[in-house]
Amino acid sequence: MDTKEALEALGLNDKESAVYLALLQLGRAPAYSIAVKSGLKRPTTYVILEELIKKGLVVQVPREKKQLYIARPPEEAFAVAQERLDLAKQKLPELLALTKGKATKVNTIYFEGTNGIKQLMEYRLKEMHGQEMVGFWATDKNADPELQDYFKKEWAPKVTKLGITMRGIVPDDQSLKDYREADATFGRKMKVVPTDAYSSEVAIDTLGDIVRIQDYKNLQGVAIENADVAKTVREIFEMLWQKV
Repeated sequence: MDTKEALEALGLNDKESAVYLALLQLGRAPAYSIAVKSGLKRPTTYVILEELIKKGLVVQVPREKKQLYIARPPEEAFAVAQERLDLAKQKLPELLALTKGKATKVNTIYFEGTNGIKQLMEYRLKEMHGQEMVGFWATDKNADPELQDYFKKEWAPKVTKLGITMRGIVPDDQSLKDYREADATFGRKMKVVPTDAYSSEVAIDTLGDIVRIQDYKNLQGVAIENADVAKTVREIFEMLWQKV
């Protein structure tokens, strides 16, 4: 986990992280200095500072002629976050009681654009450590080059680092040559089928209780969170895996 990810775990967005880090480095400082250090505009910095004060991560220094701010030490910031989490956990039984006896609901999240597809591929990925992903992967001949680069250089190593194994059925398409050459490196097991039987540009995979549908050509994606749906897709995959 890097510094940014650690601050995200505290519930900070990019701008809040930038302001908090700037203030840690500056010590006691006015909003102008914080804005310069963080690279944000001064009005935005004031808004972010107020949010950080509400979250208990920044304190406005009292009895000063001009407004000065100071960041609470990182260990205190994490203690505040832990305290909020402990308070939230006290409500867990009540929250679970709301779902007791209810039918399983499908939670569907839509993603669009190149960054959207990246977010889809990262969605809850860290929770799936050591599990197996199976799916029907598509050609990427019409995919955004930035997305192709992301899959090869960022996503594949990240999946491997998390100990996630992969099995897939894929088209015998020239656009996938680099992937097939790297399968052994990333521990992927793929069965290649002729493109006259399978030539899709839409990928479908399942990992844990999530089914993801990725349209690389139109840059649209869907994550379906439902254990029953994931089980069905996995069973379909296993039937075809045995026959291919």
